Order: sequence, then C-alpha cells, then structure tokens
Amino acid sequence: MLDELTEEPRVRRRVPAVVIAAFVAGLVPFVLHTWAALHGNFAQDDFVVTYRAAAAGPFDLGFLFQDYHGHLTPGGFFLAAVLTAWAPLNFPLLMLPLLIMRALMTVLFWCLLVRCFGRRWAILVPFTVFTASTLLLVPTLWWAYGVQIVPVVLATAGALHAQVRYFQDGGRWWIGTFAWTVFGLAFYEKAAVIPLVLAGVTVLLGQSFRDRARYWAGHVLLLAAFVTVYLTVTSSQVAPGGTPMSAGSVADLTGRMLGDTLLPGLAGGPWSGPGPGATWAPSPFGVVVVVFLAALGVLIAGVRAGGRRAWRAWALFGVLLAVDVALLALTRLREVGPAAGDDPRYLAELALAAALCGAFAFLAPGEVAPSGGKRERPIALVACVLLLASSTVGFLQLSPGMRFEHAGQYVANVRAAIAEDPDLVFYDDFVPSDVVFEWFGADSFASRVVGLLPGAHFDQPTSRMHLLDANGTPHRITGVAPVSRGVTGPVPNCGYTIGETLVRIPLDTAVLGRHLLKVDYFTSDGGEGLIDLEGKRTPVWFQAGLHSMFLPVDGLFDHIGVQLSSPGAPVCLAKMEVGKPLTQ
Repeated sequence: MLDELTEEPRVRRRVPAVVIAAFVAGLVPFVLHTWAALHGNFAQDDFVVTYRAAAAGPFDLGFLFQDYHGHLTPGGFFLAAVLTAWAPLNFPLLMLPLLIMRALMTVLFWCLLVRCFGRRWAILVPFTVFTASTLLLVPTLWWAYGVQIVPVVLATAGALHAQVRYFQDGGRWWIGTFAWTVFGLAFYEKAAVIPLVLAGVTVLLGQSFRDRARYWAGHVLLLAAFVTVYLTVTSSQVAPGGTPMSAGSVADLTGRMLGDTLLPGLAGGPWSGPGPGATWAPSPFGVVVVVFLAALGVLIAGVRAGGRRAWRAWALFGVLLAVDVALLALTRLREVGPAAGDDPRYLAELALAAALCGAFAFLAPGEVAPSGGKRERPIALVACVLLLASSTVGFLQLSPGMRFEHAGQYVANVRAAIAEDPDLVFYDDFVPSDVVFEWFGADSFASRVVGLLPGAHFDQPTSRMHLLDANGTPHRITGVAPVSRGVTGPVPNCGYTIGETLVRIPLDTAVLGRHLLKVDYFTSDGGEGLIDLEGKRTPVWFQAGLHSMFLPVDGLFDHIGVQLSSPGAPVCLAKMEVGKPLTQ
C-alpha cells in the first residue's frame, strides 16, 4: 500500500499536433481513394491479365516473366494469379494489396521527411502534396496500372527511408535499399530510376559517394543485371510506324504533360474532368497560365530559401521529368500523338519526387524550426487544407472516368444471368471496345473476359445457345444468317441418315473464318455423336425428337462430317446451315 501511495504518477505522452495533422492529411485522400477503388471495376488489361493468370498459375515462370507489351512485371502477375485463384473476377480483393501498399508508402514517406528534416510543421506541406496528388490517386484506380506504379512508389519511399537510416545510423540498413529496389523492379521497369533518386538525395544530404563506394557499386551492378534481363526477355516498346517525331510534337507533348497533367495534378487538379480513356480533359488556357506562373513562383521561392541546395533539388526533379518525357516520346508519341501528354499514368510516380525535391528546396536537412515552428504552423495548416480541398474536388471529378462502369455492368449482367439459369451456353464473340479493345485479339472475346465466372459456358454444342449483347445481357439464338448451306440429302423426308459411319455433308459454298453451325435433325432415341470439321471432332448429344443443334465452327472448310459414336437409333439430318447468329 505504501509503495502505491509513494509511486510517482505516470506521465502520459501526448501525440504531437503535427502528427495528428499529418494523420488527417494522409487519411482523407486514402479514404476517398479506397472508397472509389473498392467500387471500381475491371477493364481492358485487367481481364487479359486475370485470364492468363487463371490459365497459368502463380508459379509458372513463363507466365510470370512474359513479355507483356514490352513490360516485365512478374510481381504483378504473381499477385493476379494468387488472387484470381482465390476469387475469380473479384475486383475489391484484387485492389486490396494496392491499398495496403498505398497506406505503407504514406507512412514511409512521412518517416522519411521526419528523418531528413525533423518533426516540424513545414514538412506537412510536401507530405500533403504527395498524399493528395491526383497524379497518383486517380490512375491507380485502374488495377492493371496501379499494380505497376504503386509498388514502384512504395519501393522508392522504402529505399529512400532505408538509405537515410543507413547514413544516420549505419548498420545493415543498406540492405533495405537493395531489397526495396528489387521489389520495385519486380513490378515495373520504371523502378530502374530508384538508384538515380537515391543518388540525388545523397547529394542533397551532403553525403560522400567515395566513402561508400561498394554500396554504390552494388546499385550499379543491380541496375545492370536488371537491364540485361529486361532487354533479353522483352521486345522494344518504341513504335516503328506512325507520325514522324519532330521538335514541335515533342514540345507540344511536353507542354501538355506539364500544363494539363503534372502541375495541376500536384495541386489536386485538374478541375476540367476526365477525358477519353485514361486521360484528363485539357485545362482552359487561362488555367494553364495560372498554373505555370504558380509553379514559377514556387521555383523562385525555393531558390531564395535554399540557394544552391534548391538548385540541386530542382535539377533532380528536372532530370526525372525529362526521363518521363523521353520515355513517353519514344514509346507513344508517334503512335498516339501529343494527346498522350494528358494521360497521368506516365507521370504518376513524380508525385513523390516533386514533394521530396520541394522539401529539400525549402528546408535544410536537420535544421531546427525557427521559433519552435510557431511561424510554420499556420502556413502549413492553410496550405494543407487548401491542398486537401482541391484534391477532394479534383478527385471527385476525375475518378468517375476510371470507374469503368460499363465494364462492371457487363460482368454483373452475365453473372446474374448465370445465377438465374446455370445451364446457359454463350456463343463467343468480341466484347464492346470500352470493355476490352479488339486489338487485344483473342483476349477480347467474351470467354476470356467473363469466362472465369463460376458456371460460365462458351461454345459448347447445345440446342439453346445465347449471344451476349453490348451490355452483357444474353439473347437466345434462333437461327443463323447463312453464308453456306449443306447440300440436300438423298433420303426423302430425312435428308442424311446418320449412323456409326462418318457421313461427310458437302456445303454449297466453302466457308472461311468463325461462324455458327445450325443442324436440324430428328431421331427416335437420344444418342452420342460427333461433328467432324477437317479432322477436329467435337462430341455432341442428339436429343430424341425434332431439334436444332448449334455449334461454333472455325477455319476453312467445304464439308462437315457427322456420325454416331455408339450404336443407337439413326439420326435424320434434314438441314445444315453455317452463318452468323440471329437472336430473338
């Protein structure tokens, strides 16, 4: 009892106000992004990747290290394979790892700023620029892109934090920089700029390269190894055709990247709404002028505040921006034109670089805030509130363009139809281009877009075949618009008598390509049979009575073989047509 009376009261540690402010600055954009992400939908490459993932599995090296349109992303393919095996076409589940990565990158970036500049109010501004930037919030609603860039930004924040810990505390923190870099390279080749960012921050911190020669040699070797693997596995993304590149087109592209995308995106805009595809609508000329003048003012203010350090910080950001401009010009300018500059996907990772370089321009590493930070607090809070408000308005305007609601409706309609009638069989055909573009080839067929839905059946022989319309609603096929017909059979009131011997029925016109075969027949008893198309045999079932059978066919052929595969009542094949499906 005496010990309890004499024990000193415990002192509660109060959470600093700046930490609470940072928590709000990170939470508000994260909540908005999470809500939109969990209510998003698959689109385009999402369907392609998940279909291939389901066919291959998470440990298929050929799948993991495939050349995907010039990209090497085994980490993203691994995630797709694992989550697709768990729950096919479950978009919220697929987005969950990206949301976790985003939360982690937010925490790491705050820890990085605190490590570099101390826990002061001034770092709240660059932190909010990063968390609230629509450059990163909006395009990562598209899973296929988010699974590339979110890990890269996380890896950049993680590698920088580990390097600063290594510089300050020594020990084995250097291992973290390599581990995070490898993590980023596993998802997107843009992670190859992480060593450049590490080197730039080393200069800004006033650290010596010579004192850590082996550390930097390791980064050079890692980068060289990745480049070797990348060039060996992938083909060039540089488009050979299209409009010739010129100084004018590059200047136009650069202007759009800056005025329409980068600078407004760093301020929480643009406020002009979404454009076609994944792009943003160009801002009015007056807005572009204001944005450029504001950016120029920030540059000048940074130089006045930081002097030579600010010049170095802006130079680092300029180099990273130049890399993005060069990559986009080489890979998309000739094919898409300068309008590619309105796509935030090609600049998203610069949200972190801009915030960090801005922090170094205005703040000296390790410097104590003047007057205990009292003069910083109101400025930082006002800037933080303005950025969050701008970002909220911009995000709510831009995010609907990345919701892909038509694709979601298409999948939902097919899912509902299967739930209502599990025996449905669909004729495989192209889906609408805003779900998956036709230039994806076979990957834009419905069987690869919604074929992973439990109970989905495509191109199976049936008497009740359905065709999906542009909204994913099934319509029963009643016949075909014939391009070729079977020659009339020799048996009166029967046509061709089908038994266990293969009967080759000639067509009046040779057929090339994918079509639907319609067979009208009668039999007194059901039995198994085969449809033979140039040696490719498809098992079918002939129902007792008078029926029609539908079966998709593909190739070049001028006759079709039919036979029973087991003893049974003969089948009278009265009519055969090949053509495009007709629906009710």
